[in-house]
Amino acid sequence: MRIKKKWLLATTAACLTAAVLLTGCGSDKERLEKEEAYRTIGINAMEEGNYTAAMEAFNNALAQAKTIGPDEIDICFYKAAAQFASGSYGDAVETYNVLLESDSKNSDAYFLRGCVYLKTNESAKALEDYDQAIEYAENDEIYLVIYNSLNGAGYETEAKRYLDEALEKKTGSKAENYTVKGKIYFLVGQYEEAVEYLTTAIEKGDVEADLYLAQTYEALGESEKADACISDYAEANPQSSVAYNQLGCKEMDAGNYEAAVSYFEEGLELEEVTNEQELRSNLIAACEYSGDFESAAEKMREYVEDYPNDAAAAREYLFLNKNLDGETGEE
Repeated sequence: MRIKKKWLLATTAACLTAAVLLTGCGSDKERLEKEEAYRTIGINAMEEGNYTAAMEAFNNALAQAKTIGPDEIDICFYKAAAQFASGSYGDAVETYNVLLESDSKNSDAYFLRGCVYLKTNESAKALEDYDQAIEYAENDEIYLVIYNSLNGAGYETEAKRYLDEALEKKTGSKAENYTVKGKIYFLVGQYEEAVEYLTTAIEKGDVEADLYLAQTYEALGESEKADACISDYAEANPQSSVAYNQLGCKEMDAGNYEAAVSYFEEGLELEEVTNEQELRSNLIAACEYSGDFESAAEKMREYVEDYPNDAAAAREYLFLNKNLDGETGEE
């Protein structure tokens, strides 16, 4: 994958041009090490919400490159995300334009550019990009991603259109496509159809479908079947933080709060945790329900520091502190 030299506007395009022409000093190894270091700095800056520093770091990373390959494309995606997060929507669009100039069938770039257009209320352009994203997507999951994007932005009618389109589409042989269709049937409230497709997905080997089948059975009021699905998923994914969260929630529902605490803690101790915020939130609730208000308050203090935008958690933190004050007799 190579980017053409005929670029227009935007600092991203200029930076990429410089990257291609740059001869630079030092060995290839040194350049690669600097590129990776700047990339890491940029990602860390994004996590801290310092998007200006992130964009500068990504520019510096790209400036180390002698050619444009997968690593540089990855950095461009990060830079576009930083531009979007900082409100530099026009620059983000230009970055995605550059990416699409290099690969006119890049589904991710179409979808993400569509998200920028949606943010700037250019819905017609957004829908055009979403249609292109579907055309070049590797699997049907893109329908759900687009649905969530549109629905979250208040375009419920347009979002529903993509669900309808996905249901009309031939499923194909891949297990994941059956999972997608099952999830969509769940979303539209057709639970029996959801069970059919999700069960087929599991039979075809997609254990992820167990989680959605559990939700469907819960909606149908069949709790035992839902529990069995969660257990099957956990057995197939013993090192999954999602599995530990599901098991913890199951124990919470049964009133076994100490067991729930253990599951949530074990999930957080795994090497790869994909749902940390949810696990931490549930762990706090389990500690509180078990009567361990001191642990709950301490964990909530740390949680609020890491997730300051969670207003409900902030209110709960005040409640826990008042509870502790009442226990200790403090004023």
